[in-house]
Amino acid sequence: MTNKGEKITWSNQRRKLSELVPWERNPRQISEKQAERLVDSFEQFGQVEIIAIGPENQIYNGHQRLKVLSQKYGADYEVDVRVASRALTEKEREKLTVYLHKGAAGDWDFDLLANEFELDDLLDWGFTEMDLGIYPEDEEEGAEEEEVLRPKNFMRILISVPVNSAIEVKDTIESLSDIPGIEIDYGAN
Repeated sequence: MTNKGEKITWSNQRRKLSELVPWERNPRQISEKQAERLVDSFEQFGQVEIIAIGPENQIYNGHQRLKVLSQKYGADYEVDVRVASRALTEKEREKLTVYLHKGAAGDWDFDLLANEFELDDLLDWGFTEMDLGIYPEDEEEGAEEEEVLRPKNFMRILISVPVNSAIEVKDTIESLSDIPGIEIDYGAN
């Protein structure tokens, strides 16, 4: 039984990938391209990020590493793990997952990236032009087909509305596009 009030400590150990138990409710996923980058990172730098697990080998953090490394090296491959002194409750596990990947993560200093890093390297390492604020220049009549990239300074604002209210607010949102520099993108989740 989990004692939620008990302080959690972590110890470093090693486990075979086959011993690790994935969380069926893990909300994280990885694309094929991200998986390739993860393997490349592992091959070049080794295991920088340690897989976090509970006392019964249940994975708290590192599902994508397990998946990718199992495919690349097989189930008997050994990795470093951080083992919790006690099992996390389901709510603690949910919170830790969000904190590790969203809640406590920092933001990029895009000025520093632009001034101190090579654009081609950033694109090769996983950023997209859109991530870096670079968009195709609007085509002018008679202009050549060549795509010219330019940075845009903008702020994104997400407006979420219930589906049954979308039609009611559509005209109001579309009226914002009359303001110079404002672009409207629609999406659904």
